[in-house]
Amino acid sequence: MLHSKNYSKLAWVVSAMVGLSLGACTKADEPPGNAAVTSAVSTQKPVEAKLPALIVDGDEGEAIAFPLHPTRRLADPDTNIAGMSFFELKIAARSPGAPPHTHSHEDEFFYVREGNVTFLSGAETKTIGPGGLALLPRHGLHGFWNAGDADAILLVGTSEGKFGDFFDAVAIAAREENAKTPQDVGAILGRISAERGINIDMSKIPPDVASLYGL
Repeated sequence: MLHSKNYSKLAWVVSAMVGLSLGACTKADEPPGNAAVTSAVSTQKPVEAKLPALIVDGDEGEAIAFPLHPTRRLADPDTNIAGMSFFELKIAARSPGAPPHTHSHEDEFFYVREGNVTFLSGAETKTIGPGGLALLPRHGLHGFWNAGDADAILLVGTSEGKFGDFFDAVAIAAREENAKTPQDVGAILGRISAERGINIDMSKIPPDVASLYGL
C-alpha cells in the first residue's frame, strides 16, 4: 500500500496531466434601459429570508472522504446569504496541500490553526504559523504545502462560486469509479478541477519543494 503522502504527491502530478484549462467566464452586458426606470428599480431591494445561525463545535462538522488529506465541512453555501463555504483541512508533515492553481469563480482564505504552512502567491512564498491568514483572490496563482516536521490544520473559506461541493465531488467520483491508485485519483482531480474553473499549473512549483509533489 502506498504511503498517504506519496499517494497525494503522485495524484497531484497526474491531475496536472488532465485537461485543466477553462476559459474565464464572461458576463454578458445588460441592454441599456430607461435610466430613470433602472434607477427606480435598483433602489427596491427584495427582503432577504433570514437563515438560522450556525454554531459548530470543534468535534462537530461533517467528515468528507477526500482521498488526499483529511477534510471536514464546517459550513456550506446554503447556510448563509453570502454563499460562503468553510472547511477544515489537515496537512501531514512534509506533504503537499495543493499545487499552484487559479480559481475563476471564487476567492479563498486560509487561517492556520496548528503547524506551519507555506503559501505561494504568484512567484512569492511565505510561511505562516498559528494565527496566520492568507487571503487569495480569484485569478491569482496560488498553492500551499507543509514542509515542516509537524502536521498542520487549516481553516479554509471560499466565497460564493463553484467550490462548495469540490471535495464532495472528488470523494464521490473516487468511490463510484473505484479509484485505487494515485493515477486514478489524479485523473479525477484534474477533471473536476477543470469543470469548476480551477486551473492547475505544476510548472510553477518551486524547485526546492518539487519532491513534495512527486516531481
